[in-house]
Amino acid sequence: MTGLSIDVVTIVKKEFEEVIKNKYILTTMASFPLVFSIAIPLLYLLAIPVNVTAADIAPFKGLIPGAEGMTSRQILISVLVQSNLPFYLLMPAVIPTVISSYSIVGEKKCGTLEPLLATPVSTRDVLAGKTLAAVIPSVAITWVSFAIYSLLVNSMTFDIFGYTIVPDLIWLVALMVTAPLLSIMSVYLSVVVSSRVSDIRAAQQVSAVFVIPVLSVFILELFGYLSLTLAMIILLSIVIGIVDLVLVMASARAFRRDEILTKWA
Repeated sequence: MTGLSIDVVTIVKKEFEEVIKNKYILTTMASFPLVFSIAIPLLYLLAIPVNVTAADIAPFKGLIPGAEGMTSRQILISVLVQSNLPFYLLMPAVIPTVISSYSIVGEKKCGTLEPLLATPVSTRDVLAGKTLAAVIPSVAITWVSFAIYSLLVNSMTFDIFGYTIVPDLIWLVALMVTAPLLSIMSVYLSVVVSSRVSDIRAAQQVSAVFVIPVLSVFILELFGYLSLTLAMIILLSIVIGIVDLVLVMASARAFRRDEILTKWA
């Protein structure tokens, strides 16, 4: 059978309805574009002085391709804009943990998971439906957030550069390939954890797996110790893709329907 089964589509629709009703999830999703696409870029773009010296950008000069033909101010802006890329990998990694943890642990506490698991729907379809229901809005929010970020950054820097500076190829690969793969990883990690715990907050702790390394990359970029390249993004995507395959198999084993139905009183 090709395409999505009716069971998967039905589960996705049901999960979307639950997401829309959950104010905590909606608030979390809305906060990302407000913070990372508007507040943060406005903060650093408005704070950049007109007169940037060569000494100010000395640590960053080797991190920006084509820096030799750029002014000191252009280099500083390019570094700051590029340093925000990790945040757009954080979004598709963190948002699914909120959705998927409520999808399993939250539903179990509300008594809405048992009727689904008691039906003849296969475990594969249950996991596929819940995965898509978490991945689709997470990636959509990431893309919408980046569209807002690009519009804001380009509108504020076009007079300085004479051209739009985002997106470039690194951003496109990160958003179109790495971000969805990260989102899938996040969901299946949450499935494995949520299948073993009965507390929503415990299930959401999986987000720390992504937050710490992403913030580390951001800090390293901000201080001129690291610059994400296209090769790094491609290699990262390959590694995440392999991990995703492992997690898909592991989650199918961890998601034991009979045990989940009887484990939590």
